[in-house]
Amino acid sequence: MINTGSDDVTWRSTTRFAAGLAVAAVVLSGCSEKQEANSTLPDPSSSAAETTPELPPLGPDEFPVPDEARQKTPDGVVEFVRYYVALAKFLADSSSDPQPLLDLSQDCGVCGQIAESLQEDLNSGYSYRDYDYNFEELGPGLLHGDSAEMGFVYAQGPITVIDSAGKVVPTRSSATTGDLQSGAVLRWRDDLQSWVITTLTVG
Repeated sequence: MINTGSDDVTWRSTTRFAAGLAVAAVVLSGCSEKQEANSTLPDPSSSAAETTPELPPLGPDEFPVPDEARQKTPDGVVEFVRYYVALAKFLADSSSDPQPLLDLSQDCGVCGQIAESLQEDLNSGYSYRDYDYNFEELGPGLLHGDSAEMGFVYAQGPITVIDSAGKVVPTRSSATTGDLQSGAVLRWRDDLQSWVITTLTVG
């Protein structure tokens, strides 16, 4: 859940969080003469293996980072931030170890606060009956070498947290917020073949 009551926004337990398209034009010669088929076409399977190498797994087994979020492109930046916000929900809903939020960030204070809050809820035996949010990107990501940034609009809620007896925990629950102008700064990690979040701002 996001605390939006001050300028220095902090995230609490249930934080909710191009490459341009290459268009291939086929030019027809207009020649009507019959052509023989090429008998030495490459093996499709070997060609695919060479052009689309498999990325090593990253993120939770049940919710891995998608390949489109691991591209060093403006669209890849957007998809990584979208995934990271969805990852917080996945970890909350599944009552899972929040370590993946730390693994996919670097020196990000807010990211650490999210992970810490989720861990506190996990230790307290809390779970989530409702967890809703809306994410809308504000255009493509902006690349600057190995760093990137993007803006997005985020709306949180409703969030309903319950204890082990099934009772609502008001201090961890929240109603729906308005649209929050937000943003993220990222860094490309060659060792992970992925982006990581270095700064996250909500509201």
